[in-house]
Amino acid sequence: MDHVLTRPTGDTEVSDASVIDAAKLEYINRLLARHGFESAPLIQHPSRIGARHEDWRFRSVFQPIFSLQDGRLTPYALEALARVADRSGSQFPPTLMFAAETSPKRTVFLDRLLRSLHLLNFLRQQPPTGLSLFLNVNAQHLVNVNETHGSYFADVLTELGVPAGRICLEVVEDAVSDPARLLEAIKSYRQLGFRIALDDFGQGASNLERVWLLEPDYVKLDKRLMRLALMRPDLRDTLAQLVDILHLHGARVISEGIESGRQLDIAREVGCDYAQGYHLAMPIETLQYSATLGN
Repeated sequence: MDHVLTRPTGDTEVSDASVIDAAKLEYINRLLARHGFESAPLIQHPSRIGARHEDWRFRSVFQPIFSLQDGRLTPYALEALARVADRSGSQFPPTLMFAAETSPKRTVFLDRLLRSLHLLNFLRQQPPTGLSLFLNVNAQHLVNVNETHGSYFADVLTELGVPAGRICLEVVEDAVSDPARLLEAIKSYRQLGFRIALDDFGQGASNLERVWLLEPDYVKLDKRLMRLALMRPDLRDTLAQLVDILHLHGARVISEGIESGRQLDIAREVGCDYAQGYHLAMPIETLQYSATLGN
């Protein structure tokens, strides 16, 4: 059921990297070079923007998030995901790369590098103006940043002419042990205009107290909840009640890990606003557009 994205009538599809002005790329590289690593970690290739750091090589892929309103599947946003390889081409999960890093300076740099990379690859393809971009914020970044959270990325958005409201920053709320530090970061991001999503809700120590404290715009239900709801029909009423509580606190709910048509039906039945998963669309490097989108 791999859907493609809808481009509004009259828009022109652009498939090469030339839409990213070289001067803007150079400006962002200068910002990143202040961290004291590579002088030009972002690299313009013929069909994409790439990134590098020491032995690591990075590229972007995007997975759509679909609205479930009105019984249709409508592209609402894209979540950017990193693909990481070493010099030999061997692939590594980004979480493994960050887990191996012990330097606070390096984790801040890598987090900013990846978000810049994803934003550039998103803009390169001239997506529909109504399409938002969801970007992950590494938990160690929240802990290790000394200056105001979001100031670097706000500079990048200003240079590229992108409103902060088009960007949603995803944080894993139970990955930071200090709620006060997490709240401070969220407040800074929100003051700059970013939207906020709590990721992997229902995993680990995540709880409603953090939702009340942080007041996120979105809560992304961990895929394990949908798997449990599929195996245990008696839990679906409980899941629907959880979605209702999240709605009462002003959050829109995204069901992650939709891997079958039945899971999609359950997401609708329990009241989720949006859905994301391999059943709907696989992560892809180059966005594909069509004039229509099926049910």
